[in-house]
Amino acid sequence: MLKKLLKVQWLLLLLLICVVATSCSSKGKLSTIGVAYQSVRTDNYRGKIPQDAKIAVLYSISKEGRITPIVVNKTDEIMIIDQTMSFFVDITGTSRSYYDPTVKTTSTTDISSETKGASINLGAIGSAFGIGGPLGTALGGINVGGSGTSGTSTTNTTYFADQPRISLSPRSQGAMSKSFKISKVGFERSYTESSLNSWLISNASTQNIQNVTPKPEYSNFSASCRKESLLQFSVCISYSLDNGETFDKIVTDFYVNTQMIEYVKEKGKVNDALRQIYINKPDAINETWWVLHFLHTIPAKGNIYDTETQGLLFDYR
Repeated sequence: MLKKLLKVQWLLLLLLICVVATSCSSKGKLSTIGVAYQSVRTDNYRGKIPQDAKIAVLYSISKEGRITPIVVNKTDEIMIIDQTMSFFVDITGTSRSYYDPTVKTTSTTDISSETKGASINLGAIGSAFGIGGPLGTALGGINVGGSGTSGTSTTNTTYFADQPRISLSPRSQGAMSKSFKISKVGFERSYTESSLNSWLISNASTQNIQNVTPKPEYSNFSASCRKESLLQFSVCISYSLDNGETFDKIVTDFYVNTQMIEYVKEKGKVNDALRQIYINKPDAINETWWVLHFLHTIPAKGNIYDTETQGLLFDYR
């Protein structure tokens, strides 16, 4: 645990150095406004996937808040995934089908490592979650990250075709054909309305940072269960193991259990804001999924390493 803590702290320190170094070479004037943190949990946390599970779904969430389900067929039968009956339900309550011929989304950036040049094997992540046996072996073939510099990544995960139904061979896995942006989760370089840092940049002047009052939906909060959270969303995957005669479903409910924004109150005192995050939440880096972002005013051009995210969420039946 200590080794893991030291590793993450080193990564965060490197991230902070990269923000400062990048800003020094920028023509714009650096103003680091604060540090923001979010963590996401599943409603029913399960520490280990049993050997007799028929289906497992791994959920990758990017630093921009895009969620990608990876379906794992743990049986010796062909599994049919019906994408017309599989849905992402956003925080706003909007339901989106994974098969919609009128909607096109890219999957090249769905699963990525947020640390420059890193390549993370899901088998290692599976081991951290206590996932062993056939599933652990299957996960060993899924690599994420590795390209780093352009903001996109390449993987050897097979993405489902954008078709109504997909056949998944025994003991295999594949990513759903679309990824969806979770509203108010993650940090986007474009500062769109659905990202947490959009209004912070637009409303916080460099001269009057301390007087910024967060809007209610972006205020600091913590929740011990999904019902207490201000931000909830879910994913439903419909599957069949009898050649499409009958379908069952696995519904995973998620919620943002912690959200914190600590402003830099004095110029150059960025570390004080980061330290306050740890004081308020000592287990911040031990959450199942978390993202840490340094809010700044450098234009969104080129490679700015100001965000770190780690973790993988999963469910099974």
